[in-house]
Amino acid sequence: MDSPVDALNEVPARFKLVNALPAALFVCTVGVLLLSGAPQEAPAFNHLLESARRFGWAGAAAAVGLVAVGAVLLEPLELASIRLLEGYWSAWGPLRRAADLGRWVQRRKLERLKLLTDVAQARSIPSADIDAELLNFPSSGALLPTALGNRLRAFEERAGRAYGLQAIVLWPRLYYVLPDAVLSYVARTRNQLDTASRLCLTLILSAAAAAVLLATHPLWWLVPLAMLAGAMVAYRSALAAAGNFGVAVTAAIDVYRLRLLQEMRVDMPADTAGERTINDQLSLLWAGEKRAGVRYAPANSDIAVYLQALRRDQP
Repeated sequence: MDSPVDALNEVPARFKLVNALPAALFVCTVGVLLLSGAPQEAPAFNHLLESARRFGWAGAAAAVGLVAVGAVLLEPLELASIRLLEGYWSAWGPLRRAADLGRWVQRRKLERLKLLTDVAQARSIPSADIDAELLNFPSSGALLPTALGNRLRAFEERAGRAYGLQAIVLWPRLYYVLPDAVLSYVARTRNQLDTASRLCLTLILSAAAAAVLLATHPLWWLVPLAMLAGAMVAYRSALAAAGNFGVAVTAAIDVYRLRLLQEMRVDMPADTAGERTINDQLSLLWAGEKRAGVRYAPANSDIAVYLQALRRDQP
């Protein structure tokens, strides 16, 4: 029989980081505050020790069970949590005004960067830092209300654009032909993004729960404030991770996009202009357009059959 340590090692690292860690953080935060006497009394270490002795191993097992159940329930919500931080909010729900405010803030930032760029060009001042910041905003389409959403949309817009490809359409197909080392690196950057994003949301929820439990104890209001500060740090980490993830995906498309054509037996282009023509047709095919078409390259077996037929035809 496997030991608990062996069983824990068999759990995927992504599950432990993205789901189990945030669930454990929230359960521990709320549990410690409740066991310390909140909300009836100000939290006290003596209350925590007494509660720990009273519940003992049964309480610890229940806490572990809550963490496990919470982690399993959170797993299907990975994409939803990221999209929440990206700013894909309902136009009719309670977040509508927040979305409008966020777009206004992002628009002001973009306008300020463009103004600084114009000033730098007029005065012949190097503007590499400003240009790098501009790359965090999409060049077309409406802005999203969060910096994370605009940063991810900007890389989705740029990756593969030089070859006539849309990253969001290409990536699910390119994924199957990437080497294991590339897949591992991309997965690592994606795990960093998802972990930071989930921790940010968890710290916000934990701060809200702590604020409710500690509302009548002003001396403890620093606890939810510290959690909000931690959420801000996690959000900054998510922004940095989004940049790393975008670079990893863009580089994978630049280097391995032609391997996908080889695996699909598509006739290889002679130059980038021919590649764009092929990619335009592929994009139409992937969109379900029946009239689109590409030319397939003969496989090695086809060439061998062709050569044998030539030999038979020769006198």
